[in-house]
Amino acid sequence: MSQNQTTLKKLMTRMQDEANFPAISQHITELNYKASPTSDSSASELAALILRDYSLTSRLLKVSNSAVYGQFSGTISTVSRAVVVLGFEQVQSTAAGLIFFEHLQDKSKSHYIKEAVLSAFLSGILARDLAKNMDINGWENFYIGAMFHNFGRLLTMFYFQQEFDHYLQLLSENEGDEESAAIQALGVPFPELGIAVAKSWGLPEQIVSSMKIPRDDDLQGNNRKIDHQQVLPRFANELCDITMNVSLAEREAHLTTLLEKYHKAYPVRKNEIVNMMDTAIKEMQKFSNVLRFDRTDLERLEQRSFNATEESPIISEQHAPLTLNKFTVSDPDQLPQRLTTAEERKRHLQEGLQEISNVMLDDFNLDDILSMILETIYRGIGFNRAIVFFKDPRSENMQARYALGPNTAKIINQFSFPVDENAKDLFNMALKDNNDLYIGNISDIEIRDFKPDWFSGTIFSPSLAIYPIVINQKRIGLIYCGHDEAGEHLDREQLNSIKTLRNQAALAIKQCAAGA
Repeated sequence: MSQNQTTLKKLMTRMQDEANFPAISQHITELNYKASPTSDSSASELAALILRDYSLTSRLLKVSNSAVYGQFSGTISTVSRAVVVLGFEQVQSTAAGLIFFEHLQDKSKSHYIKEAVLSAFLSGILARDLAKNMDINGWENFYIGAMFHNFGRLLTMFYFQQEFDHYLQLLSENEGDEESAAIQALGVPFPELGIAVAKSWGLPEQIVSSMKIPRDDDLQGNNRKIDHQQVLPRFANELCDITMNVSLAEREAHLTTLLEKYHKAYPVRKNEIVNMMDTAIKEMQKFSNVLRFDRTDLERLEQRSFNATEESPIISEQHAPLTLNKFTVSDPDQLPQRLTTAEERKRHLQEGLQEISNVMLDDFNLDDILSMILETIYRGIGFNRAIVFFKDPRSENMQARYALGPNTAKIINQFSFPVDENAKDLFNMALKDNNDLYIGNISDIEIRDFKPDWFSGTIFSPSLAIYPIVINQKRIGLIYCGHDEAGEHLDREQLNSIKTLRNQAALAIKQCAAGA
């Protein structure tokens, strides 16, 4: 084992000893496994994993609808749809980034960590715009690549503060020799630490590649194609470093030098760069709530422009405002959090219904539509669990096929219930008579005798809705949703929305069967 490998092993062991690192590692690793090309996970399974964490769900949808993915801005209302539209890898990478940067905010009172988070997201937007400006294909990928470019340095700031302080001291003494200062302080260059952790988490190769520092020869091309995945994130981050770390009086000179360095790879004019930076800053401000920036942060951001007119006031470490809440990774079996207000839920229902209708006007994948329908019911009503059952023609049982809420994998893999027209239980009676049912409390004296024996354990909800799926008088499935507390009340609009979504599911199944 080389000296660097030994050092990396020791550093990663130290990180594992930190309170929250194992939890975030497990969360990101599971996320990446679900989105891996070798995984047989569906869009609904990846969406279900993300939906366990309400904060992540909310912020992912905000980013998906922001100008970061401009052509889809404002059109994505469900995580399932985000996976379909943006792709597994884009959602995987964006979600992993949001999880990690939220985790960093635990110590955001440290001035340089907050600055680094700002710079990472700003670099991502700038890299995307540079790629678009120069007609480089796959410009969406550069947003994530640039955001993770300084991953190793961010890890060092957060987990190895003494070493990072030593690095800063060496950097000032050695007149800017970053790599030697990092090796002397940490034992390895920052990119090696970032790459080691990224590989252990299963992050995509494009992110790993973006962390590598290109050599001067790489910038010149030297008769071979430039690796934009490495060079462009570096260029964007160096541009942001000027705005973050260089005084207004010296920024133009530093910018001129940097543009000369990258001229062969990216022959972009100074005024174009200045305009792109200003645009990126404005865009950052639009979804600042995703990163939970406060007014002071936004005022700082204004000063990052090359056209800023005055220096921002220096806020000391001791008096820097603590505005970002501690991130705690949700336990996989923890009850999922719901949209917090009736207005939010109502808006989500309306947006989901409209989006599903729009998607069904074109060619669509049935799995995707059913996942969107289930997610819209789950989040829009605020259920704790939601499951779609389909009848298995071999066993005549209703088999769980799609699920959101706790224990979803166990339910999908193991749970079914028998269909019996003579059975006197809620589920079979609803199927037989094609009745939509909503039960506020299954323990009520008029209802409790109709509770089936199998309705217990992970599947149980004291307050539940049952909506059969019937096509051409054939009972092919049902949608079951439940609350963990008895006595929940749904109004007529909510009940009608579930009915409409059930009807959309039936129509989607019918259209797919007709086209088969």
